[in-house]
Amino acid sequence: MATLAEAVALYDNQEFEKAYELFVELAYRRDPEAFFYLGLMYYFGEGVPENLEQCAHYWKKASREGHQEAAYRLSELQTSTKTTF
Repeated sequence: MATLAEAVALYDNQEFEKAYELFVELAYRRDPEAFFYLGLMYYFGEGVPENLEQCAHYWKKASREGHQEAAYRLSELQTSTKTTF
């Protein structure tokens, strides 16, 4: 079973494919920090294709779970793009 610390360490070491797998596993358990990191990965195209819709999807999930930074970044994303998420 993956831990958030393991996933973040992989992300910080730029091992994005491995980090992605762990974040997805954690997201199935509704971990708001995992949702946030998945959004970051899609925002920057780290280990996955850049995709603002997927980014917004994960940041919405994180913000619903109480993640403040995800809520902030989601609002910034929505006001800086013409796309409605």
